Amino acid sequence: MSITSLDFLDVLIISTNLEGEILGANDAFLSSVNKSKDEVLQKKEEEFLKINFTSEDKKNMASFLSNVPLIYDEVIEINNDIHYYKTKKELIRDQYTNSKRIVTTRRDITSYKQYLDLYNDHKVLLEYIAKGESIKFILNEIIKSVEARNPNIICSVLLLDETKQKLMCGAAPSLPQYYNEKLEGMEIGEKVGSCGSAVFLKKRVVVEDISTHENWKYAKKLAARANLHACWSQPIFSSTNEVLGSFAIYYNRPKKPSVFDIHLIEDTASITGIAVEKYNYQIKQKKDEEKKQQQEELLMHKAKQAMMGEMLESIAHQWRQPLSVISTCATGMLMNQEHGIDITELEAEAFDIINVNAQYLSNTIDDFRKYFMSKGQKIEFEIEDCLAHTIKLIDSRLKTESITIIDSIEKIRILNYKNELTQVFMNILNNSIDALCKIDKKSRYVFLDVYKEEHNVVIKITDSGKGVNENILQRIFEPYFTTKHEKHGTGIGLYMCKEIIEKYVKGTITSKNSMMSYEGENYSGLEFIVKIPLA
Repeated sequence: MSITSLDFLDVLIISTNLEGEILGANDAFLSSVNKSKDEVLQKKEEEFLKINFTSEDKKNMASFLSNVPLIYDEVIEINNDIHYYKTKKELIRDQYTNSKRIVTTRRDITSYKQYLDLYNDHKVLLEYIAKGESIKFILNEIIKSVEARNPNIICSVLLLDETKQKLMCGAAPSLPQYYNEKLEGMEIGEKVGSCGSAVFLKKRVVVEDISTHENWKYAKKLAARANLHACWSQPIFSSTNEVLGSFAIYYNRPKKPSVFDIHLIEDTASITGIAVEKYNYQIKQKKDEEKKQQQEELLMHKAKQAMMGEMLESIAHQWRQPLSVISTCATGMLMNQEHGIDITELEAEAFDIINVNAQYLSNTIDDFRKYFMSKGQKIEFEIEDCLAHTIKLIDSRLKTESITIIDSIEKIRILNYKNELTQVFMNILNNSIDALCKIDKKSRYVFLDVYKEEHNVVIKITDSGKGVNENILQRIFEPYFTTKHEKHGTGIGLYMCKEIIEKYVKGTITSKNSMMSYEGENYSGLEFIVKIPLA
């Protein structure tokens, strides 16, 4: 079959001698290289096609010359465009002249190859995004995946700043530094280059020739200096259709995008949008976490201040009576001395009373000092000791308000934060005292129940203060929620109890209205249930 008879086929066919000189070519080949038949005859195909022969190709060629047909993939640059072919070379012997010639048939698989590569590239890029690689790395990989397709293109990603009015350089590894510096902080606008316009208009902007397009009249010299002559820009959208920036493809000569080029820039901008949206979400999440942490630290500080106030109030309660006794003894001795009354017999007793009360004051200081000097470290301790220490700190308040503690406590040793638990127990007990102050003194009880439950220790603290309304119960651990007058409560005590138990102690705390029986009488009140891991 002659070359002429194959002109109707959509494949590139040439016939050459063993030296590679073209003996014939079909119309598809002539059209692809934009030459006439006379212009290609007796020439070598390398003059029209940029073919890179690898060592493997040369090895295959040696095999081919041994009468074995050769079929392989080729990447060929024709008129500055990259094409992919499935190529077949056959060695033909002319039956009349007994001479040999080579017939080369090339079937264009560019579209198939381009879309297959795009699919594979996007699989890899999505894996990078899923793994949480840095945004800089991902954007550079996106650009590299596009630039690797064609040596004549350069890409960039520009991102909108917080004002949504300016573009910042997200990634442009192949653009000159001086060019990137000019892009940084570029304001968007209807006719601002390709990227500024695409972001402003929220649609793709194709500039086939930068030197003649009105959008580039102020920047065409800069583009020419960087050897950029065409620029196609696609807006980058989020999943909620918010514009995030632009993805641009620059060409080193004036060029109209092909159908595949349009698919390429659309799909790549879509992948970029996924990466940028995830990055923006992570940044927002980080800011929210930092803000939440600052709020928690502020609440913790306020809680400590409130606890300090309660501690000082407890110290005042603890000291009031012994100081009064010391003052009475000292004043009595001074009055007797002023009136000439012999106090020899009374001195020893008075000094003994003063010493006992002074020792009490000293012990009280030690108790509070132990609390404040705790370093917030995990230690082994008995829950019973922790509760006993807490009760000792507020003992004077319990006595003043005629509150009785009824306990049923198992001896259980745990490894945890003793000081933080003391703060929790003190907050709960002070809450109970506030509630019990509103009822008859004869009915003021706090019930402590401690026992093991699987791998946890359960601490129940229940008062006989009549309980609370269910609406209040649902909000009892909310920050700043309080039923007390603003002078007597900040609403952060129980919130901090929950934070400490859940975040530090790694346990749980809940509350409910409960009924208790004691000495034949039934009492209703609020119950707090704290569950703490044993280790």
